[in-house]
Amino acid sequence: MKRDYVAWAGIAVLLLAVGLLAGRQYWPSQAEQIDAFRDWFWQSRGLDLAAQVGLIFVGALGIAALLPRDEHREE
Repeated sequence: MKRDYVAWAGIAVLLLAVGLLAGRQYWPSQAEQIDAFRDWFWQSRGLDLAAQVGLIFVGALGIAALLPRDEHREE
């Protein structure tokens, strides 16, 4: 039983090492990715605006949920 775990752990480590080496070879460095994301995010402000509107809406709903309801309404 213990031998099976060692085999699976060895396979997992081997796959992680191959993935790490392939990632370093084919994808750009982290600094290049961050700069590319900054440029894209600065040029397309629609996503930022939608996120801000959503946060304001969620905040307003949260405040409305905290306020007590008026139970003495006249009909």
